[in-house]
Amino acid sequence: MNSLRGRLLLAAGVILLLFLLFTGLALERAVSGYTRDAERQRLQGLVYLLLGATDADPDGRLHTDLSGVPAPRLRQPESGLVAVLYDATGQPLWHSPSLLGAPPPIDPPGLDQWRFTAGDGYRLAYGFAWLLPDGRSLRHTLLVADRASPLQLQRASFTRRLWWWLAGTSAGLLVALLGLLHWGLRPLRRVGRELAAIRDGRAERISDHVPEEIRPLAQGINALLDHERRQQARFRDALADLAHSLKTPLAVLRAQADADTPPAWREQLDHIDRLIGHQLRRAATAGARPLRRPVALRPLAERLCRALGKVYAERGLRCTIDLPATARLAMDEGDLMELLGNLLDNAAKYGRGWLRIALDGAGRLVIDDDGPGFPPDAEALLRRGARADRRQPGQGIGLAVAQDIVRAYGGRLHLTRGPRGGRVMVELPEAAS
Repeated sequence: MNSLRGRLLLAAGVILLLFLLFTGLALERAVSGYTRDAERQRLQGLVYLLLGATDADPDGRLHTDLSGVPAPRLRQPESGLVAVLYDATGQPLWHSPSLLGAPPPIDPPGLDQWRFTAGDGYRLAYGFAWLLPDGRSLRHTLLVADRASPLQLQRASFTRRLWWWLAGTSAGLLVALLGLLHWGLRPLRRVGRELAAIRDGRAERISDHVPEEIRPLAQGINALLDHERRQQARFRDALADLAHSLKTPLAVLRAQADADTPPAWREQLDHIDRLIGHQLRRAATAGARPLRRPVALRPLAERLCRALGKVYAERGLRCTIDLPATARLAMDEGDLMELLGNLLDNAAKYGRGWLRIALDGAGRLVIDDDGPGFPPDAEALLRRGARADRRQPGQGIGLAVAQDIVRAYGGRLHLTRGPRGGRVMVELPEAAS
């Protein structure tokens, strides 16, 4: 994930959800414990009430009168609340009218002991001894069970409401966190807009009114821009001096050339003059500016195709431009002009009258021609002076110059075969769009 806001939101969201999950589980556990304690106390009080309403027959059999016990559910069939009296062996002796089926089996607890269980409802068993008038002591167990406890129903309702509230709270906090991140990252977005303005030539520096945390970044970028401007100024001055020092001796040599001077010499002098101008322009501009305004591709390609159409008019050159009107490339306009000029001229020179310039799906610049195509060792043609067809005029530096320009921008030049002949692909880190 490349977005700072996305990373922060994801991390904070995960932490928030884990916190609320553990909070909900802790609250649910606490409520469950409270419900168990409350149920135990309620059932224990009901056991005492039932023991108070219990009496023994002259033959020692116990019976319970529910008329004085304030628990109407014990008298209501299938109410979920039942009471059962067992003898010492675990055989039922009596049960409340609310129990219509067979009494549940029981493992009798010890004398004067309580056994509380929770599962399908709550159950509390109490072991006691009943002293008869003749001095005998009979062991019994009184069981009270409730499968439809009001507290249990309330706990289930509370648990549902708890999780709904926690889910709503999580959503609200995430929305608030998203708004907080949007507000907190506003300075970074402003710096991004200022960088775009610098790239488009509408500004020269990043504003100093930035938060303390990103102030070193802004100061570093401003220092880099200042250094780049100073370097450009030094390059221009040095290159101007170099141009002057080279052109003056060259002008003297050309002035001393007379009619008897071989044409090859004069041609080489003109060629040296062009190379000096070409190399000085390249050194002053190629890859010099780190933030460049994108250049429209289609108008530049149309202008070059019109010029090539006049140069190769005898061939009836047809130039197909498959570039969208919105296509842009972040290069210096002079570098792009020289790059396209060399590649298109090469395609027109070695083709049979057709060439095409387009963008592929990966944003690479593609130039096709209908010539014989590149040989298997096409990469060797990128060296200076290397030529595939020495019958054509030229110095063998066109592709090498294009290679140097592409490398200056951190890209690569590929020589391959296309559908109709040769193909050149220009791959740059900042793809055309």
